[in-house]
Amino acid sequence: MKGWHPTATLGVFGSAAACSHLLKLDAAKTAVAIAAAVSFSSGVKANFGTMMKPLHVGHCARNGLYAALLAREGYTANAATAFEHKQGFFNVFNGEGNYDAEKILPAWGKPWDIVEPGIAIKQYHCCGSTHPAIDAMLMLVREHKLKPADVERIDSWTHTRRLEHTNRPNPQSELDAKFSVQYCLARALVDGKVVIGQFEGDAYKDKKTRDLMPRIHAAAYTTAQFPADNHFGAEVKVTLRDGTVHTQKVDQPYGRTSANPLTTELLKEKFVNCAKRVLPEPRIAEMYAAIEKFERLADVRELTALTSSHQKSAARTALAASA
Repeated sequence: MKGWHPTATLGVFGSAAACSHLLKLDAAKTAVAIAAAVSFSSGVKANFGTMMKPLHVGHCARNGLYAALLAREGYTANAATAFEHKQGFFNVFNGEGNYDAEKILPAWGKPWDIVEPGIAIKQYHCCGSTHPAIDAMLMLVREHKLKPADVERIDSWTHTRRLEHTNRPNPQSELDAKFSVQYCLARALVDGKVVIGQFEGDAYKDKKTRDLMPRIHAAAYTTAQFPADNHFGAEVKVTLRDGTVHTQKVDQPYGRTSANPLTTELLKEKFVNCAKRVLPEPRIAEMYAAIEKFERLADVRELTALTSSHQKSAARTALAASA
């Protein structure tokens, strides 16, 4: 609730650890790199809805690499207590008594997070905190063939922590719209989908979407709706003009964990939606085929070559040979 952005404030440690491994640093220098990353950890949710938010991702990747490079060259940092010190990461970022460092190690690598809960894949091109509500809304739209003209009111409930930065009934830019649960739900109903083009240029001014948004009301859900430890659920209720009410709940968005993965079809749909903005359709098909057999490629350049027109023929030959 303080407003630190986890991607930036925690991601830097993963970046520092990964880069230390790639640079083949020993344990002592890796510890220095991670301690240095403590001083590079930053990013606040106040910048959500602006260009700074996506920059947080690159910011933590860059700083993690920088920390590892400094450690390699002999730079020093408080490797022993950068986290536990009275003015270290835990106290500064959380406040004394608001964390339990003992929870970090007992299940370390058992299993690896990449296996469980797995990699979280964002299905939609907007803030992840809006995704469970979007999933619920799209389920209602598809099941009941809902139309904007038939809708009297839409109620949406998400976790209070996520509502904090997504309750934006009047977004003022395309980036601001990414964090507006009202805008995202309106788009889901108006278009029957949520795609990247809805968050570019003046798309956020779309009249049909804007006309619908005042009928969408967002609130925090209670423990009567979801367990106290569930921060990723959503409930959406649609009341029609004829008095009919439709409701849908989801415990977590699709793709959030390996236990609730995106289907192959949905993954491909998002890939094509993104790729067609920079590649011709035939190339998209080739690239998707290359990704599907990625583990059998002799060289990753066989894949990246598909992004360059003058290497297209060579890439085709290499891909055919690796099949």
